[in-house]
Amino acid sequence: MRIKLILKILKIFKNLLTLKTRKSIIGYLFIMPWMIGFIVFAVYPILYSFYLSLHFVKFTSEGTEMVYWGFKNFQRAFAVDQVMLLYLYAFLKDSLIMIVIINVFALIFALILNLKIKGRGFFRVVFFLPVIIVSGPLINELVSQEILVLPGIANFKVIQMFREIFGLQFSELIISIFSRLIYMFWFSGVQIIVFLAILQKLNKEIYEAAEIDGASPWESFWKITLPYLKPIFLINIIYTFIMLATFADNKVIIKIYNSMFNSTTDVEGFGYASALAWIYFVALFLVILIIFLIFSIKRGTKHKVSFYSDGYVYNKTRYVYKNTMLNTNKKAIRAKKFVLGKRGLDGMIAKGFIYLLIITVAFSFLYPFIYLLLKSLQSPSDVLDPTVGLIPSKLYFNNFTKSFKAIGFMNALKGSLSIAFFPSLAQVISTALMGYGLSRFDFKGKKVIIVLVLITFIIPPQILMIPTYLLYKKLGILKSILSFILPALFGQGFKSAIFIMLFYQFFNLVPKVLDEAAEIDGASPMKIFIKITLPLTIPSIIVVFLFSFVWYWNETYLTALYMEGAKTLPIQLSRFADSFKQMFPVTGDNGTGYVDTLNEAILMAGTLISILPLLLIYFLLQKWFVEGVDRSGITGE
Repeated sequence: MRIKLILKILKIFKNLLTLKTRKSIIGYLFIMPWMIGFIVFAVYPILYSFYLSLHFVKFTSEGTEMVYWGFKNFQRAFAVDQVMLLYLYAFLKDSLIMIVIINVFALIFALILNLKIKGRGFFRVVFFLPVIIVSGPLINELVSQEILVLPGIANFKVIQMFREIFGLQFSELIISIFSRLIYMFWFSGVQIIVFLAILQKLNKEIYEAAEIDGASPWESFWKITLPYLKPIFLINIIYTFIMLATFADNKVIIKIYNSMFNSTTDVEGFGYASALAWIYFVALFLVILIIFLIFSIKRGTKHKVSFYSDGYVYNKTRYVYKNTMLNTNKKAIRAKKFVLGKRGLDGMIAKGFIYLLIITVAFSFLYPFIYLLLKSLQSPSDVLDPTVGLIPSKLYFNNFTKSFKAIGFMNALKGSLSIAFFPSLAQVISTALMGYGLSRFDFKGKKVIIVLVLITFIIPPQILMIPTYLLYKKLGILKSILSFILPALFGQGFKSAIFIMLFYQFFNLVPKVLDEAAEIDGASPMKIFIKITLPLTIPSIIVVFLFSFVWYWNETYLTALYMEGAKTLPIQLSRFADSFKQMFPVTGDNGTGYVDTLNEAILMAGTLISILPLLLIYFLLQKWFVEGVDRSGITGE
């Protein structure tokens, strides 16, 4: 009786509401999980982090003890312990240089891959490959082995000439930039795909009209392509900056972590680490604000050049027909077309340069993997023999056997799969609900919610790690997979903002008439979402799951923090040297005439083993990885 009465009351209440109000309530219900997650996993940690920064935090047997210090932690960071500021200055300086180089490189190669060249699919796969397998331990290992560093840059005559003309400081900057080019290129995969996706959607008729009007390819680039890409530049620049700010080898983050857990003084700890995190957050926020302001500056109008419109300035000198042999002789005209092409881009010289450039860069992307494979197959005698280069004299697989044992491959693989799979699945569910709610329903505060979603993207998770760590400890989910699943289930997982906007864009492409037809047939909003709309977004679901899976798989910093003792392949790679020495102590001859010691070949085998599962997944599903951004509308149109 009570249930029937409640249902009757609800029906009466429903009839009293207007259609617009009912739609708004349904929209709020769809985004409700995200709103709860935002309050619990974002707002609360932000406020609590600032509260901790004003205290000295000490853990005792009776619990957490806090002593109010005011702004002493901040004063110490600026006046006493200036290591953090030095790290921050170095990071900002290096990141600004890397942002420019990475995005210029990404634009150039997106333009090249947008041309009709042979092997375009293969090159797209190669350029996106580092994004899939890159992690802090892997990058550190490749850098320490100088695989991602161009050797001997300082000895180039051009650099020596720069040193003589511009001085030592400028030449050192040039050396630093050029020696890390491959390292920086490895961070450009997502940016290339985003630029390429938007270029493929650009109306080709605009270029045809410009060509008829006499514009050269160079002018079309500056007048059409670049202005069209301006919003995407902003997206890519912010993404690059946040990516660098949250990467595991960032010295600022390492400093915050050490202040929290590995402090050598009595005045540091969680409170001081929170103050450092706030300094870092404010610095990042100011940089992003400056970037927004730069892109919001409107340039003054300039005179345009056209043949036919009144009120325009006509530049006659550009279109004067010159009566030269190249323009009158038939053989010269044919030779000119053969060498330069009709537009200067499709001739033999242009094509030859493009192929040479793209093959060279593709090789630089593949070289670290080739190096890992060949080096890992070297025997101890090859490692000790200076006459043996990169190619081994004979194939030696014992390095993989030792590395397999040292890493504890099967246990680490299980750990990686569980940590990556379940949070990714939860993230797909929560971000799909949120994207559907934003796309299908209009309600008050919708624009504010979208802005808040974007803000969660520009807040590095490491900034919230201290209060989040304490929150998880109170909830009893520390050292549990729930520390990743719960935030993901409430839309606050790794890079959830990207996935929400991705679903939002994709749901906008699905006609609303399908929902309206199902609603007329009596289907509930949730049934419409599950039975009709969601099946149409299968490509987007796969893309979100795969990207989320990769990012959870490669995460080491927060995994080690929230799940102490966790064994994943990237984490085991960082512990590889210690594990090997414990498992294979130096006891003498191992039966092959050599002592069991950790050498470069074994280290390369361990590195290759740790990334092998992701490499296999990538090559099996690379079509979804590479084409996913374009098909799912992640570019934000």
